Amino acid sequence: MLPYLDNLWVRLSAEGKAGKYFYNFFAISADRTIYGAPKTLLGHRFGFMNENLKVTFGEENLVYGVYPDLQDLGPFLIYHHTYQDRSNVTATLAAEVKFGESLIYGEFTLDDFRLASEGSNSNPTAFGWLGGISYSIPGQAYTGPDMTDRKHAIRDETLAVAGGLKFFYEHYHATTYLYNRGEGIGKFTYAYRFNVLWLDSWPIVSGFFGFPYGPDSVVDLIGVKYERPELSLTGLLEFVKTGSIDIDSTYFPPFDTDWYGPKEPIKRSVSLSLKGLLAIGNDAAIFTSAKLMFKERFYFYMNLGFIKTFTILGGL
Repeated sequence: MLPYLDNLWVRLSAEGKAGKYFYNFFAISADRTIYGAPKTLLGHRFGFMNENLKVTFGEENLVYGVYPDLQDLGPFLIYHHTYQDRSNVTATLAAEVKFGESLIYGEFTLDDFRLASEGSNSNPTAFGWLGGISYSIPGQAYTGPDMTDRKHAIRDETLAVAGGLKFFYEHYHATTYLYNRGEGIGKFTYAYRFNVLWLDSWPIVSGFFGFPYGPDSVVDLIGVKYERPELSLTGLLEFVKTGSIDIDSTYFPPFDTDWYGPKEPIKRSVSLSLKGLLAIGNDAAIFTSAKLMFKERFYFYMNLGFIKTFTILGGL
């Protein structure tokens, strides 16, 4: 999975009688020395939300091999309708609906759609979707130290409320050709590298701008989370199916007519992960995480650590 990335984020919002209207824009630039050319992900999203409903429409525009121009940066353009070369565009429709302490949510992302009038050499249909439901027993959120990237990342507003006890279920489906292009630089991936001094090397690791399991995969996830000011506990049970087509597979015609996936042979895995934080006063905490996974054989990982925060300049 990708780490959280440096980015430019702009948000505009206005209150109306029915709720809040908002617009988001972001830009992420990849390391051009890896690809030998620039690679930039731009995105914008229009939305409306009130206490019980959130609806958004957005696009992502991956500009590769060239630098973005003013057409790419225009805040109110429809990226798909600019029909630019060296550009891979997706569109996303998402919604959240709240019923008391229950929340139903979903998202649909369209990468390509082949019309009946298009030839067999056209890009195949590719999309991904998720659906989820949660039930919460209200309570107070965890307030102790937390050093995870997720805690400090910029994120959009949501109807979900932190704290208390929450049960949730989510289903994800990424079709066979999602995120793909014939050129490596045009795929919805981000490559980053580490300076491993003891190996005298710069290994490169790639992840997705989006669903971490990538194309041709299906995930069912059951989770429970409990929070109070001094304690946070999360448990996840995941069932994963991955098909034989991945982001490195050939992406040239003729494409398989069965684009929904996952394609045989299918690999299956199941994993149980646990995470916990226990605050010790206002500036220290113990954290732990463990994961048991079966994927052809058993794997087990565990982390245990201590967090201590310091204030260098108080009162500013």
